[in-house]
Amino acid sequence: MSNDTTAPKGITALIYRDDLGTDFSNRGISATAMEVTVIGEGIDPVFAATEERPAVRLVKNKHFNAETVVHAEPVTQAGEPAPWYMFGGTFIYSSDARFRRAAGRYGAVPLHDRRE
Repeated sequence: MSNDTTAPKGITALIYRDDLGTDFSNRGISATAMEVTVIGEGIDPVFAATEERPAVRLVKNKHFNAETVVHAEPVTQAGEPAPWYMFGGTFIYSSDARFRRAAGRYGAVPLHDRRE
């Protein structure tokens, strides 16, 4: 475990779920949080991540026809192995232009916080 007690900083984003409020994340961060702190490259370090606003990072992957697909996933603690995350049914979104710039597009981004 790291002795660094500095919380990662970024911008806040809201978590959007279906109208029924059903949790398909298998107790992922979206099961209890209403907001997240998006950290990473291209994101200004404005707000510190907290338990109420856990840190997530944007992940960009190249898919078919060289299309870039973006999703967000929780940030693991230093020294911990990164688990395999999958889509749990929720999305994150922020009206902050820095979010759109970092995501490379306008709109909600899938939150991959489910693990089994």
